[in-house]
Amino acid sequence: MDFFRIQFEPTNVKPDTIFALGSLEVTNAILMGVLLVIMLTVFSLIVRNKLSLIPGKLQNIVELAVEGMSTLVEQITGDKRMAEKLLPLIGTIFVFFTISNLITLIPGISSFTYNGVPLFRGPTNDFNMTFSVAFGVVILSQLMSIKTFGLLGHLGKYFKFKELVQGFKKSMGDGFVALIDFFIGLLDIVSELAKVFSLSLRLFGNMFAGELLLALLMGTFAIGIPSIWLGMNLLVGIIQAIVFGALSTAYYMMAVQQAEAESH
Repeated sequence: MDFFRIQFEPTNVKPDTIFALGSLEVTNAILMGVLLVIMLTVFSLIVRNKLSLIPGKLQNIVELAVEGMSTLVEQITGDKRMAEKLLPLIGTIFVFFTISNLITLIPGISSFTYNGVPLFRGPTNDFNMTFSVAFGVVILSQLMSIKTFGLLGHLGKYFKFKELVQGFKKSMGDGFVALIDFFIGLLDIVSELAKVFSLSLRLFGNMFAGELLLALLMGTFAIGIPSIWLGMNLLVGIIQAIVFGALSTAYYMMAVQQAEAESH
């Protein structure tokens, strides 16, 4: 039965440390993430320098991708102007996570080692990476809410003291309703924190579980089943990047939608 098996080491939850810069441990996930950022930056510069009125094949592909992402963001926001504003951020997240999710599916990537450990690991297979990006997205939505409503207006969405006082001034019944609303506002703080873990754990969990199951299948069957699972991982990697970008857009709109509605 060894004919049907190939050696494929399962991935550890914790990424391997390649080297250290003082107190900073550079893991294989960080190394891959930095390389992807450099590659995407160089690619973007090449595309920008080759832009022309008569597009070539590369420019056509890039324009189709940008148009598709713009359409998706516009469908979520319902506002073309807001979609154009958010596209650079959401598009960058989508492209980076899509490539991060799929890069480890390339044969031979995991064969590069340094001091006996894999040199490269998918960035989204490291919870630190997904948590950092999710945390940044939620913080950005909070900052935009402060910019839109002002600091006091933003805090007023969570600490509804004004509504509480006004409720009890009207009547005892309105006061108790306002008190319930006050506690709901406090729960919204927990909800904002939960968004960070929801975004990060969803992406990390799906990608890590996919790679772990692939390792188990490759260690059991080398024919047929791993190929099907690779195809599923390819689809899941793209879908998870879209979901992360879509939820990031939704969180941003939830933070500013009241002011946007009033402006219209």
